[in-house]
Amino acid sequence: MSDAIAMDALLVFAGAMQDAPSLLLADPPDSRLPLHLRLRDQLAARLAAGEWPPGTALPAESKLAQDYGVSLQTMRRAINHLSNEGLVDRHHGRGTFTRSAAAAQGLLRFFRFAEAQGSNQAPGSRILAAERIPMPPEAARRLRREPGEPCLRLRRHRSWEGAVILDEVLHLPLPEVAPLLALAPEDYEALLYPMMQSRCGLLVSRAEDDISVGRASAEEAEALGLTEGEPVVIVERTAYELRGLPVETRRAVGRADRFRYRAVAT
Repeated sequence: MSDAIAMDALLVFAGAMQDAPSLLLADPPDSRLPLHLRLRDQLAARLAAGEWPPGTALPAESKLAQDYGVSLQTMRRAINHLSNEGLVDRHHGRGTFTRSAAAAQGLLRFFRFAEAQGSNQAPGSRILAAERIPMPPEAARRLRREPGEPCLRLRRHRSWEGAVILDEVLHLPLPEVAPLLALAPEDYEALLYPMMQSRCGLLVSRAEDDISVGRASAEEAEALGLTEGEPVVIVERTAYELRGLPVETRRAVGRADRFRYRAVAT
């Protein structure tokens, strides 16, 4: 996603258009889409713009349907899409609430640290380096860019009580995350996705994780308290914004003796 997410939609939602009898765009981003998908895109754009901050309730479906001049059934289908994508949570009898998409799906869930059981303490996050570099070939492939295009590279450690749990290298495309270039490493918050949303207008809606096993490099071994060549678990992530464009890729390495994977089949 670029720094302006669905700008055409955002402009319509600002200013005088708020008093119009219907909020449905006369010139939607893609008029070939079914009405419920166009509504989904417009609601998602409002979420990305911060109109409904995380944890707040959306207006009632009947009110939204009235505002957009569509049937209640059509509005429900649009909100169902948002729910299925993890952008909102529906609570029976309470309403529909926004959430920070994908923010809760951190890679730390793959690694256990028994000391954390029953504790409210949050794992630590430290950016070791943040630099603008030419995009490496593998990152370019995952981000659908050309090798050598500019990107922001982050080296980050996630830790618990001083011990590094994950050693991460992240690549983010430019100019989409250009506002982050002005930050010093110590200015980064513990969670990256909320920063991307608030500073860059990028709302991550989903992430794909590929898990494999490898051997620790000398640098990774030093960070994780291992010997070079010891087994490690590698999680390679690609995160996508609302329109399905990749906006982040990372390689996270963790100790194999702390790896866990849990699946629930229904």
